[in-house]
Amino acid sequence: NNRERRTSQASGKICSFTYDEVVEITNSFERVIGKGGSCSVFYGRLSDGREVAVKVMTGKFSQGINEYTAE
Repeated sequence: NNRERRTSQASGKICSFTYDEVVEITNSFERVIGKGGSCSVFYGRLSDGREVAVKVMTGKFSQGINEYTAE
């Protein structure tokens, strides 16, 4: 669901974003800045100019959740 909110913690403040907002923030997941066993990390920029890293889980949820949280 593209309207579902995603949560994030930046600068000690919790923020939430819809999937569509994350697509906009990352410019359609254009720039990969890191990869782990269960996720990819994308560069993003918020509307106020702050740079962010957006972590996206890849693969099967059930086998990757522990790895994802550890990374």
